[in-house]
Amino acid sequence: MDKILVIGSFMMDLVAKTPRAPIEGETIKGISFSQFTGGKGANQAVAAAKLGADVVMLGKLGKDSFGESHVNSLKEYNVEYSYVMIEENHSTGVGFITLEDNGKNRIIIIPGANLKVTPEDIERHEELIKECHILILQMEIPIESIYKSIDIACKHNKNIIFNPAPYMDFDKRYLDKLTYIVLNEVEAKDCTGIEINDKDNARKAAEKLLDLGCKNVLITMGEKGVYFLNHKEEHFLKSLEVDVIDTTAAGDEFIGSFAYALTRGWSISNAIKFANASAALSVTKMGSQPSLPYYHEVKAFIEENVNELKELVK
Repeated sequence: MDKILVIGSFMMDLVAKTPRAPIEGETIKGISFSQFTGGKGANQAVAAAKLGADVVMLGKLGKDSFGESHVNSLKEYNVEYSYVMIEENHSTGVGFITLEDNGKNRIIIIPGANLKVTPEDIERHEELIKECHILILQMEIPIESIYKSIDIACKHNKNIIFNPAPYMDFDKRYLDKLTYIVLNEVEAKDCTGIEINDKDNARKAAEKLLDLGCKNVLITMGEKGVYFLNHKEEHFLKSLEVDVIDTTAAGDEFIGSFAYALTRGWSISNAIKFANASAALSVTKMGSQPSLPYYHEVKAFIEENVNELKELVK
């Protein structure tokens, strides 16, 4: 199977479950506290690996108990971790998550060792990039290192999936080097200036990104669905109805499962349908990586809910 390389972040998610988020100056009584390995990079790597993909992770951890937890998690989920570097004098990244009863969340991140991934680190691993089929990137490591990763992957004609999250302004000249850009509605607005609240506005934002050089645009819109556009195809899928428990890693599951589907040689349309189903299933459980489904779980979910994919997942 084709190899997926994820260059990105590690976060230890510290989750406070609460009836609602407090307003300024207010203290409220929470429901529970949990701790999970997370981070957009690690989540996307684990998402693809739990489905059965051949996944390698490159990033940095602190030399602390949170870092050890991440290594153990990568081992458990069969992600190749020999390229994960340890920063002696920096802590592992931490995410503070307020999870409301309705499944919505608010997140603060302290990047820690993630910010120590340098362009030189990326250059030293050019051979690893050359060996992969798909490179997945997010924005929880320094922007210069993201640019270097894109440049090297582009040099070797690799498929690049770029998730500009959490959003920060970036050099739009890099857009034409990407194979896919995957954004949620908030990130798409930040990137294009267009408010995304329905399919029509998603199309306007996607057209603007195509005009800027993107080849394939995916905009995820939570319960409103997912929109795809390139110069030949347009797809819009409604979200599948499920009981929402925790939406924390749903976007990461979508990206990891989309990449997995591409390594299987599935069409873009089927890859989106598969990722849409996987992401829906992921919000029915608590936690970042524990909520990411295994292939047999997605298969069973599809057999019950997505008739047009039943033959594909046999």
